[in-house]
Amino acid sequence: MLWRFRMAAKTAVINAHRRFHEIAGSRQFYELPPGYRHRQEPKNFDDTGNEDHWQREVYEFAAALAAEKGLRTVYDIGCGSAFKLVHFLGSYDTVGFDVEPTVKILRERYPTRRWELADFSRALPSPDLVVCSDVVEHVADPDVLMRHIAGLNARHTVLSTPDRDLLYEEYDFHRLGPPHNPTHLREWNAKEFKPYVQRFFEVLDHRITNREQATQMIYCRSIPQARSGPSGST
Repeated sequence: MLWRFRMAAKTAVINAHRRFHEIAGSRQFYELPPGYRHRQEPKNFDDTGNEDHWQREVYEFAAALAAEKGLRTVYDIGCGSAFKLVHFLGSYDTVGFDVEPTVKILRERYPTRRWELADFSRALPSPDLVVCSDVVEHVADPDVLMRHIAGLNARHTVLSTPDRDLLYEEYDFHRLGPPHNPTHLREWNAKEFKPYVQRFFEVLDHRITNREQATQMIYCRSIPQARSGPSGST
């Protein structure tokens, strides 16, 4: 009986995807498939109570990269609790960017380090390394975030986001969006995220860093002119 239920659910998802495709036409947003349902209302995610359970290996990669390349300055965009930034990259000149009240909390928690409000319209000095770990799925228009990071012209950039294909079973309706996590506006699988990032960066490495946590990571660097177009469309 279970296999019949799974087959019926899978068929329903396939049919639903076809209907959404017919409604949406061929237009894609952020390299996601036509008909994918984006969450419209952002919901703030409070990360200030977390330490290094999530994305630990992303920061370990960034720390190893910084040591290997002899880097000095690091920006962490959407740093959250900043536990990983301080503990894995604390020997470098770091700046953590986030929103209020997170920035206020971080200034009180780590008063000797630098914390700034995230402002994607603000011009900043170019750092050696940018880390933006599991942030892109939370922002209303990821193109704005990605253009901002690309415009920093960092020597090295490390990005991560959940892999949708690892989060859900094949017949799960969340594959069509919106995501199960109420603070995620959209989620990419690996085949979608790489070409999306390639609109703004030269991708040097793309891997699954934690299969159990469905984490995919991209190591990349800025290109002279990121491809541009209408926000969110290809």
